[in-house]
Amino acid sequence: MKDLVKLGKITKNQGNKGELRVAPYTDDLRRFELLESVYLVKPDQSEQSKKIIEDIWYHKSFVILKLQGIDDIGEALKYRNYEVMIKQDELLPLAEDEYYIDDLIGLEVILPDEKVLGKVLNILETKGTDILVVKNKNKEYMIPISKEYIIEIDLENNIIYIDPVNKILDL
Repeated sequence: MKDLVKLGKITKNQGNKGELRVAPYTDDLRRFELLESVYLVKPDQSEQSKKIIEDIWYHKSFVILKLQGIDDIGEALKYRNYEVMIKQDELLPLAEDEYYIDDLIGLEVILPDEKVLGKVLNILETKGTDILVVKNKNKEYMIPISKEYIIEIDLENNIIYIDPVNKILDL
């Protein structure tokens, strides 16, 4: 499991021939076209299976996957809420200032005065600027991932330096 990376989440079936509707975690949906297979991982991670991709197409903002061995609606429904994952070595290189969500979760967020604000709990993907959800023992903060607020992301030291301008922490 440690060498697998989330690429999307199965939300439901699509049609009645075993197709799966996937909410992608990637900005580039064509990423799926470069794959021959994916891993389907149960939400509690107690079960995983490798599946060969037979076909792929797009519907609105979703990726529709037809996978080998899933051939009817009943079988497709079993995979609702499963994560679609790939091996880490199948990741595409990122452009400068781009990060994988999994790399940001758990990083410590540091203020300009060197105080720890909290840890990144989640990333909310929006149509515009994505949001860091940062939590400490007392409060949860939402910080836009933009150059206005993010000073530096230091993956090597597991730290994100922020500048909470415009009273963003008071919201």
